[in-house]
Amino acid sequence: MRVRLSTPLAAPPEWVATQLQSTAVFRHITAPLMHFKPANGAPWPTTWSPGELSLHMRLLGVLPMGPQTVRISIEPALHKGAWPTLRDNGEGTLMRVWDHRITLHPLPGGRTLYTDDIEVVARHLPWLMTPLSAAFAQVFYRHRQRRWRALVEGYGMERDPPRQAVGAMNTPSPLHQSRAFEHLLRGFAQQPQATHAERWHWLEAAHVLGQTSARLHWRSHWAMLGYAHQVRDWREVAGQLGRLALVPLGHLLARLPKGNTGRAHVSAFQPMVPTAEITALIDQAFEKAKAG
Repeated sequence: MRVRLSTPLAAPPEWVATQLQSTAVFRHITAPLMHFKPANGAPWPTTWSPGELSLHMRLLGVLPMGPQTVRISIEPALHKGAWPTLRDNGEGTLMRVWDHRITLHPLPGGRTLYTDDIEVVARHLPWLMTPLSAAFAQVFYRHRQRRWRALVEGYGMERDPPRQAVGAMNTPSPLHQSRAFEHLLRGFAQQPQATHAERWHWLEAAHVLGQTSARLHWRSHWAMLGYAHQVRDWREVAGQLGRLALVPLGHLLARLPKGNTGRAHVSAFQPMVPTAEITALIDQAFEKAKAG
């Protein structure tokens, strides 16, 4: 079964083609819906190259979906004026065929028409699972294209494209993010004599920091629920139960309001600028994480 999706990108094909070579960009555009990790603890290569790479996949960073073999190749342009096609003719535990082609075609005004063309065949119960896999591919590649549009949103023709790309990807590594998150939860647990407001700051900082990871996002709300129950704040308990229910949906739809503290007294959909107290706690947590 075939899925084909296209979207215009406000950047020239040369810039988009350069970003396609980066495995960091791949991880950025597939997150937080899917999390990929090289098998056997191997490090990520900096760029894609023709050949095979074995990856493990987790839906929302939590649900294992088994190994996937990625087979990268470059094919001649399909149309005059188009760029060569990047192809991943892969397979995995769940999929007998996951044949994905990316094509770029220049548009007027220095823009690019970006197209994902995917053929899917499920390995088990194909009469049922192939249509379901195609439906998932629709969601997954629409998510990827939305992330692509966000990535190039700040691209300026007068600026240096490679530097722009690096800036867009200047995010903490998952290891440092996880270590900093654990530091914040330890800080909360180790200060039982602090005021309620001070203890909530630790949990709010953990939420802001961990929001981009489904696993850490869930844990931050679970910790908030536990503390709200401990101090008998029933309004907060109800609010945290509702937010726990929204975590999977928020990551599936990539609707995560940046900087939101996660508390019941603020809208779950409102982007926020973290306070100085929360920012200081996050900065300290990252310093601890980098120190090991």
